[in-house]
Amino acid sequence: MKNKLEAYKCCSNDVIHFKLVRNKKDVENEDITFRPDMTHQLFGDHESIFGYRDLHLDLFYTAGALITYLKIKYLDKVTPEKFDGISADDVEKPIAEMMPPGYLTNIDDFVSSLEKEHLFRPPGEKVNSYQIHKDNCERTFEVFKASVLSPGFKNYHERLQTFLLFFIDAASYIDIDDDRWTFYLLFEKYQQNGCVCYAVVGYMTVYNYYAYLEKIRPRIRYV
Repeated sequence: MKNKLEAYKCCSNDVIHFKLVRNKKDVENEDITFRPDMTHQLFGDHESIFGYRDLHLDLFYTAGALITYLKIKYLDKVTPEKFDGISADDVEKPIAEMMPPGYLTNIDDFVSSLEKEHLFRPPGEKVNSYQIHKDNCERTFEVFKASVLSPGFKNYHERLQTFLLFFIDAASYIDIDDDRWTFYLLFEKYQQNGCVCYAVVGYMTVYNYYAYLEKIRPRIRYV
């Protein structure tokens, strides 16, 4: 039995596949897939999942608004009926607990949400922009400064911060209602079907600590 169950173990880092999707073609484009650096905060120190053969977990986000799609696929699953009372790990539960409510599980709904990506505009105030010229191509990037008071930012941040647990060791969700937080978000500005669109590239959190004699000392927490 033990040898048989070995086929139902996998490394959680290897089975999770991220995509930041800009259009329908990206859904099938494996070249834009990337994997997490770590998963121990969701699946334990050994970063392993038990109970599935050929497990594949897709986490797709629309590149701008970060509408999220979750798909769990596998060839076979351990069940108590087939394996003498042994059960598989609940894969979806730790993912669902770190995601805000409303993530999609139907790929058609996710593809439909892409039709509204051109309507998305970054929250906050634009504070900088720059261009990169490479291989005869010019790419434009813009930096936005936001706070909890920025319209739409609180809900957007709930989706954005889900990347923390996969790419920053010992990261934790912050209390966004604390107005001493400032956020800097980097977006690529691009054209698609004649429309201006934005794709998130990264973000940074800054906490404004109190310093003696009525001064504020900003300190970067996450990048």
